[in-house]
Amino acid sequence: MNTILHIDCNNAFLSWEAAYRLSKGERLDIRNIPSVIAGNPAQRKGIVLACSYPAKKLGIKTALTINDALRKCPDLLIFPPDYDTYITCSNELVSLLLDYSPLVERYSIDECFVDLGANITSPLAVADSIRIEIKKQLGFTVNIGVSDCKLLAKTASGFSKPDKTHSLYKSELEEKYFHLPIYQLFMVGLKTCMKLYKLGYKTIGQVARENPEVLKQHFNLFGLLIWSYANGIDHSKVTLYEEKVKGIGNSTTLPADIEDISLLDPFLLSLTERCSYSLRMNQMYTGTIQIGIKTNDHRYQLHQKKLTYCTDNTNEIYNICKKLVREMVINKPIRHVQVRLTDLSSNSLYQLSLLNKENTIDKYIDGIRNKYGDRMIKRAVFLHSGIDSMMEATNKNYPKIKNNIFNG
Repeated sequence: MNTILHIDCNNAFLSWEAAYRLSKGERLDIRNIPSVIAGNPAQRKGIVLACSYPAKKLGIKTALTINDALRKCPDLLIFPPDYDTYITCSNELVSLLLDYSPLVERYSIDECFVDLGANITSPLAVADSIRIEIKKQLGFTVNIGVSDCKLLAKTASGFSKPDKTHSLYKSELEEKYFHLPIYQLFMVGLKTCMKLYKLGYKTIGQVARENPEVLKQHFNLFGLLIWSYANGIDHSKVTLYEEKVKGIGNSTTLPADIEDISLLDPFLLSLTERCSYSLRMNQMYTGTIQIGIKTNDHRYQLHQKKLTYCTDNTNEIYNICKKLVREMVINKPIRHVQVRLTDLSSNSLYQLSLLNKENTIDKYIDGIRNKYGDRMIKRAVFLHSGIDSMMEATNKNYPKIKNNIFNG
């Protein structure tokens, strides 16, 4: 049997933020004090995204509002998210893991599976060496689960934290797995968990020992999957594949509701700047531009335009976004806006005109941003506006940036 590892970053966003700050010379490790990564309450984005272990001990957890978190800890330190740094950390983690095996599957931004192959004499020792190497080279800690299947490796990595290695083989189910509460079973959400509770199942072991046909009666085919997972049965493989970006998007909640459409333009431009930059970094063109608007009554509208040509030009995309917004019937103040680029294609399929000055300008601006940072050059409209010239990317399809952690 192959040895499968599941690598799970401890408190990913906060840990990555701490590692970045320490690499820049800061002495305070925010992992050791009550601290959180969260949005800006003034911009109505005040939700906890990640928190330190000292903060967790005070009852602070993800999805808590900043106001509620501050009530639990008035001295709580709050840091805004830096998605560029987090993507860099995720990419560096994958790069390091590829030194140990060619089969690395990124399960999420802060989780990976690794297939070490068969005939590994000391799997736990290998996992420990990887965990120590990650801490030494990248500056953050992970938990590693070791097993012979992905399901049990993922479960094992969730045992006691942080910075631990745990095993969970099929021979260890009785000792380490069956006593776990049913809500810790993979794929069992709140609704399914409540139904299982009503049926009398409190632990994974109780489900594992049940006749699978009984579970099928209550949950249809999903009941058979629950039974299989409860028995540690999982035949899925660790798969290395090149992620294809299907769409590039970004959105923001406005600092205040907007009724005058023209006041939305700077936000559209900021979102477009980031999206079009990401598009060019992925060496792609868009064929469809979408605008999403959420009003203050939380109703959402989507309007899009399919282009007769493909483009990656910032001004072209921005002008289309403005036009799309003005074509929409919006009867309430606008609370949230989204720009999304889809129908992507490789830019190698198209011949650009050498006389296209706007594409040349975009190219030079991209070069400055790549060398000196995203915000080293900005449009004059953003000066003294209080609006970020390149709105932080929130879409998970934001492309990979240069693979050089923290410095460079």
